[in-house]
Amino acid sequence: MHLEQQELLSQIKERKLNYKILSKGNIMKARGILPMEKKEHKKKLEATYLDIAIPSNVENLQLPDPTLLQFYKNYDDRIIWIDDEITTMTLEYAKMIMQWNSEDKKNNIPVEERKPIKVIFFSPGGDLEVNNCLVDTIQLSQTKVIGINVGMAASSGCFIYLACHERFTFPTAEFLIHKGAGQFAGTYNDVVAAILNYQRQIEELGDFVLSRTKIPEDIFNENFENDWYLSAKEAIKYGVADKIITSLDEII
Repeated sequence: MHLEQQELLSQIKERKLNYKILSKGNIMKARGILPMEKKEHKKKLEATYLDIAIPSNVENLQLPDPTLLQFYKNYDDRIIWIDDEITTMTLEYAKMIMQWNSEDKKNNIPVEERKPIKVIFFSPGGDLEVNNCLVDTIQLSQTKVIGINVGMAASSGCFIYLACHERFTFPTAEFLIHKGAGQFAGTYNDVVAAILNYQRQIEELGDFVLSRTKIPEDIFNENFENDWYLSAKEAIKYGVADKIITSLDEII
């Protein structure tokens, strides 16, 4: 053992350092009280405090998931990303829109002064019933909802996009409008009832698209039967989108 270490141990014994171990926090604290020894030492430091924190499970100390951090940052900024298939999980976005409307109302914020909600689209479409819920929620929202197509707004993704109060698109983004497809099973009467209901839903979707765009009815009926793809420029022409974004500053 080195001479310096021996001297340190000797000092610890003479001055009776007290050690306290906190097992739950995995923290070791050592406190030592140095008594007054001689007059010539009065000018020296009479007490020392040594605080050492040593995590025993350093490998378990992890940073939060970056995806989760980004979600909460987007939540604070009122940004929603619809960048996957439309499913019942997408209903969470309807809840968020309702929550922000509720907060604005409770705080008595005038409609024109409310912080807008931004919905960013890159979706292939999906569930029709979830689509209808989001379309209604966005249309009924008193807080402005801005839709931004950054790549693809297809099928129900496009219908939800059309519900937004203001609609922007990236220059190379695309849109898909169509009737979609349905699958039916059950007894004859069950299938007939399901088909009739589906036909009603499709007719209502057609009326909705015509009411939210400048597409002539004859052109719409001709193309709605099939998959109708629109470029960003065509979307502007037919009133599907309001503006092609030329700088991110326009939406950030």
